[in-house]
Amino acid sequence: NKSRSCRIDSIAQSFSVLSGFGSPERSHEAVLAAYDMLYDEKNETVSLFTPPFSGAWRETGYIENYLPGVRENGGQYTHAAIWLAMALLRIDEADKGWNILRAVLPASHPQKRYMAEPYVLAADIYTNPQHQGRGGWSWYTGSSGWFLRAVIEELFGVRREGGVFIAEPRFPKEWKGSGVRLSILGEDVLNKYAKR
Repeated sequence: NKSRSCRIDSIAQSFSVLSGFGSPERSHEAVLAAYDMLYDEKNETVSLFTPPFSGAWRETGYIENYLPGVRENGGQYTHAAIWLAMALLRIDEADKGWNILRAVLPASHPQKRYMAEPYVLAADIYTNPQHQGRGGWSWYTGSSGWFLRAVIEELFGVRREGGVFIAEPRFPKEWKGSGVRLSILGEDVLNKYAKR
């Protein structure tokens, strides 16, 4: 690869796990590499890929219309960050998965920098040093839907197989436990308390 840009991409790494088509060993390695290279613990952001496109050696299309580290050009694309969290949880890297889930929440960012509504997930968060931590495209319901699925299905491990609900939580070490209560039409069908 002669390009200096996009050396690692969150979506490709995550979907090696989420699709089930990657070899378990290589997929595990790929997702951990994505976490190490794309998660910025200090700024609580998860880049879509790194490095961003900037004067690429061939035409990259509309993506270079954005500054490096803004939106799809190496900024945090929240859908992809959540998919990375889901992949980490599936490979039993609960602490890392939880770090990502927590990082996408508006409360993880100083409002002065975030500059978006503090009560909705933003579709993207800038990683460009001049605009670090600024939220964009708020009220983007796709991100919140994926976040909900990640928490219910991967973190709490609640899923339905046929007519049976199963709970196999993957909690971070810092959690002492948590509870799940599922009701359908007012009838309690699952009340499971999980302890570490």
